[in-house]
Amino acid sequence: MLEIKDFTGELKDIDTKKRIATGYLSSFTTVKDAYGDIIEKGAFVKTINERKNDIYFLNQHNWKQPHGKFNVLKEDNKGLYFESSPLIDTTYSSDLLKLYEAGIVKEHSIGYNTIKSEYDSKSETRTIKEIKLYEGSNVTMGANSDTPFMGMKSSLKEIDDQSKKLYKAIRNGTFTDETFTLLELALKQLQLEAYELGKKTLKEPLLNTQEPLEFINIINQFRKEL
Repeated sequence: MLEIKDFTGELKDIDTKKRIATGYLSSFTTVKDAYGDIIEKGAFVKTINERKNDIYFLNQHNWKQPHGKFNVLKEDNKGLYFESSPLIDTTYSSDLLKLYEAGIVKEHSIGYNTIKSEYDSKSETRTIKEIKLYEGSNVTMGANSDTPFMGMKSSLKEIDDQSKKLYKAIRNGTFTDETFTLLELALKQLQLEAYELGKKTLKEPLLNTQEPLEFINIINQFRKEL
């Protein structure tokens, strides 16, 4: 059973003409993640040296939807850096390039087995020292199925910015039906997040806040639907 660690690496750049993405599949940190783990620098060195050609770039951890492999896969001081091979000409890979370009998908994830680790019971932290890496994926759905796309936002402004990107993609995009469904699910989740955040912070009428009027209307509409 592979371990999955989501939202660990960011997109750096895309070349839509050459169909190449660059960025990070995982990042090193001295602070434990939501899983209670720290991935130590050097954890990927052996797996890259031994099986780089057997590590795949997948669409959402789906082995039936490979984008291809990696031209470059290496550790640097920040994390596990990658440069993809040109993404194959499939509808799901083409959708990903559009989602990258729209700024909707920015994160990556890894599928792996832990080979060596140490556990500190006092801090409840597992430090992963060696990983056997099988795949890296673009991530549009978090490990928690209730948090699609970028996960929980910290402010209405961030939710508003992401929602506008989703609205534009849904209105003007040329995606597959599956991707449109994911976009709509993500938008609903953002509306719910805004509503929950609004319940905590809005003790006075919404129109007295500095939040964008467009998103205030979203919150009000979602309240009516509940």
